Amino acid sequence: MARTSSVALTDEEVLRRVQVLGDALAEEQRQTKVAIDLRKPLRDWHVQIRLLEEVARLLADDISDRLAFVGWMSLYMRNCLLHSMQSRRTRIAVAAVNVLESLVQHGANRAAVAVVCSWFLPCLVRLAANPSAVSVVSAAAMHALLSVAEKCMLTLESVSGLLCDCGASSAAVRRCSVEVLRSYLQAAKGTSIQLSINAYTKAIHRVISDRMRDADAGVRHAARRCFWALHILEPASTGALLRLLPAGLQRQLAAERADAMQELQAVVSSPVPPTSSLSAPRCGSSVHLHPRGTDATPASRTVTLKDDLQSAVASRARVLAVRATTPRKARHQLLRSAKQAVLHQEADAGRLPTPYLSPPRGRTVTMNTVSPRLYAVSHRSGGGTSLLTSMESTDWAVRRAAVLQGQRLCESGTLTSEDIAHLLEGLLSRLRDIHFRVVEGAQNCLLTLVARAPTATQNEFRSLLPFLVSALVRNTSHARPAVCVGARYLLDHIVRTHEPPQEVLKAVLRAADDVVSGGITMNQRYAELLHYLMTVRPSLFAEVSTMGIAVRGVLAHLHALEMPQSKANHRPGDRAAQTSWCSALGAVLLACPGSFRQIAERLAPSEQEEVRTALRKGFGLMDRHWEEQLSDIFEGGKRWLRCPFAEELMACRMTKWDVTGTGKLLSGADDRTIRDGDVSGVTSLRSSTLQNASTQLREFLSSNGACLLSAEAVSALPEDAGPVVPSQLAQPAIATRMPWTARASADASEGYGDVPSPVPQCALPAAERSRDAVACFLRQRPQCRGAEERRRALLSLAEALRADSATGERVAILHRLNCVPEEVVRLLMHWERELSDVEREMHHSVRWAILTTLQELLQWPAARSSVARQLTRVLGICRAGLDDPFVEVQLQATTCLDTLLTASKLPADLCLNAISSCVMRWLEGPMGDAATSGWLVLVHMIIRVVEQAQLTLAGEKDTNGIGSVGLPGEPGCPQSAALTAPVLHRVVATLKRCLTHCHVSVRLCAVLVLVGIRRLLGDTVTLPFLAPLSTVHMRLIDVYLGKGMEKCP
Repeated sequence: MARTSSVALTDEEVLRRVQVLGDALAEEQRQTKVAIDLRKPLRDWHVQIRLLEEVARLLADDISDRLAFVGWMSLYMRNCLLHSMQSRRTRIAVAAVNVLESLVQHGANRAAVAVVCSWFLPCLVRLAANPSAVSVVSAAAMHALLSVAEKCMLTLESVSGLLCDCGASSAAVRRCSVEVLRSYLQAAKGTSIQLSINAYTKAIHRVISDRMRDADAGVRHAARRCFWALHILEPASTGALLRLLPAGLQRQLAAERADAMQELQAVVSSPVPPTSSLSAPRCGSSVHLHPRGTDATPASRTVTLKDDLQSAVASRARVLAVRATTPRKARHQLLRSAKQAVLHQEADAGRLPTPYLSPPRGRTVTMNTVSPRLYAVSHRSGGGTSLLTSMESTDWAVRRAAVLQGQRLCESGTLTSEDIAHLLEGLLSRLRDIHFRVVEGAQNCLLTLVARAPTATQNEFRSLLPFLVSALVRNTSHARPAVCVGARYLLDHIVRTHEPPQEVLKAVLRAADDVVSGGITMNQRYAELLHYLMTVRPSLFAEVSTMGIAVRGVLAHLHALEMPQSKANHRPGDRAAQTSWCSALGAVLLACPGSFRQIAERLAPSEQEEVRTALRKGFGLMDRHWEEQLSDIFEGGKRWLRCPFAEELMACRMTKWDVTGTGKLLSGADDRTIRDGDVSGVTSLRSSTLQNASTQLREFLSSNGACLLSAEAVSALPEDAGPVVPSQLAQPAIATRMPWTARASADASEGYGDVPSPVPQCALPAAERSRDAVACFLRQRPQCRGAEERRRALLSLAEALRADSATGERVAILHRLNCVPEEVVRLLMHWERELSDVEREMHHSVRWAILTTLQELLQWPAARSSVARQLTRVLGICRAGLDDPFVEVQLQATTCLDTLLTASKLPADLCLNAISSCVMRWLEGPMGDAATSGWLVLVHMIIRVVEQAQLTLAGEKDTNGIGSVGLPGEPGCPQSAALTAPVLHRVVATLKRCLTHCHVSVRLCAVLVLVGIRRLLGDTVTLPFLAPLSTVHMRLIDVYLGKGMEKCP
């Protein structure tokens, strides 16, 4: 029978054929599976082959431009083709692969074909690399992969998955993935895909660099070919990558360049022969030129690296060739070459440099050109190694000799700025050396360098300053005193002389941020260095921006030290580090009190309280009568804050230690004298500055609001005293600037004088009241030790929130409580850890109080946006309460969930998204095999959200949003609920994971939820979203849906 071409068919008819073929394939596969399970005779497998061939012919007619092609392929063909590709029948698997290849060869819509191919890419990689697969299937899968790559039919997700497969555990998968990546890069040349490759160039570099060191030889060879394919696209980026590779790999790449260019069919022009127009030698150069220095400038090449790069690699390969020498003899050669490098450099100074060290005129080098002084090679000794290479030797004596040789080069004053940059990189790595002699030499060399070439060194410091500060601060805690002294000298020089000084501040803070957990000593050292910077250069902090950077940096580290793991605050190292950072904060206040006050006023209330606490610790004002001590601190002639770094530096200058530990002065270091028991150069504050700082500190500390009522104050109240609320929550902070009588008369004049106050007024002064309920609770929380104290503090906060919610509509805005989103997040984080038993196990009354306060927080209108952003965390807290062993905690958690769905008035999409995230995190976590009542309630909560939304999707044609109506029972409600297609897809994906759970209760709950969604939204809307479910699951849903219809006709 003649087959009708799809060109003459309409879109509906073509898509109908896709549906019919997909249904037929699915039915054949289902019947075959049933026959296998029941051990019946198998059906004719030739039927599947004919159906797959019919699909291939249909796709060959170029139907990729048809309407909704991707959606219908996903709905009817995706699962069928994946099942066929994994079939044990060789001909069925090959036919399925041919279907995809037919689509790639004849598809005109590149975007649609790329999306369809992305579904089958992981399966094809496994088939092509599977050693147990038949060779015909593997060959077909590999051919299809190469066709997809050569046609550039890869989406961004496909490329990301391909790069992940390049690091797979199987060598065959890695080999196949790297080969496909090479084909993709080779085919992207000259197309629009070449521009999009820049989005993941770094990832490709990382993959190529790692695979070049792979254990499998085939993977290494494919990675090198992949490097040259990328070089054709991005020559500059491959030059940067080549600089990071070891010398052995560089030589190997250079040796394979010609074969790789020929294999990749790159156009390479032959170099121009030498002509008589070669430029004359420089003045003073030798008459006998180097053999490699007489080559003329070759013609430009289109896609290959420059000749100077190849000459460099070839020259280094000849120099560093393997010689038959014993280890002892090789060690002596390395030492001799390192010590005699300067002599050979002076001898070769009048000679024309080699091409790879000084490129010919009119050409650019893709790699950073390295000076011959640093890569000088000993020719008289019969071979050797360079200076920078010797610094990486495994022998510490060779490394130290290379560092000393670098110091002699610095003393000679012949290094260029480019030489200094490379030498600084080598010295930076030697500052972290494991042998103290090498570290001492590197410090001495660095001191000489900054003394002889200050301008060039300072310019090169800008990119390396954070790493240099990190290495030197680590050296201040070295076991050798000489290393510690040298590090302090260098840090002192950097702090005093580097310009602009803002870079030093940023470098210190950035290096302090990089301190890993457990580096309490290093954290303290950074705080002392920052204190010294503020003492030496106080004028830097006159700028408000610089002051803001310093204050916020100190606060960040103080906050990090306050929130470690359990019992970390009891360690003496943590307390010492906190004291150092508090002293640094006090030093920045003394540097410029005016700028500090401006920054402090811009901070959040909770951050202001942290600043006050840190200042009290820094100045030692922890007593109740701190105002009397404040005047004594700022008396003339007294040290208001100790600077440990300055004291240690002073002690070093008094004993005249140097880097080498010989007792003589440092070379290149300025000899400052000691005056009045302090280091000279430290700026002394004037009396007016001290008086201003004292005034600003007194005003700032006096403006502190009182904390929440203590446990004793709460317990002392009578039983009929009404709801207990923190005293500072009763009145706003702005109103405290007026007397109480004036404030009361002002309220009465506005019509609020007759309104009874829902909270009792406290006898505390008005200046100690605040409107920040959550911030005050967070400040009081560490002070509550027992369960009863914590419960009362939580209930006090709950009463405050309840009172503000009840009077929010009739009280002026100035009289309402403040809601800082950061404080709400911190509060929820504390509750999440406490209920999850991360910190410690607590009393059930405290857990009940937490959930009670959470209920009031959900009803607080000011926190609605903060709760919406932290909805997943709120659901986790409620789930932990539902799984609590005590009934009252479970009931309170249920009440919180009801409040979240009703009183919070959050969008339905937001609730569904948060529930899906929470359930998926549980399924993918270590407790995913558990089935507690809390998780079941959370899964069943999806039905409640959909029921409240009550969306009707009949006739809706919007593909992005499928409906939006108000909440039931609230006509005209401004807060509308909405369901969108992506959220429903995510909900169905989550429920699909629940259908495969090991526990029967989770599977049953997921089925009931899917049945409820289908009954509420209807088949027209629900069936496209249920397409990812298997046939068994769909039949199960149909059975339960039929039972529900029978019970409720």
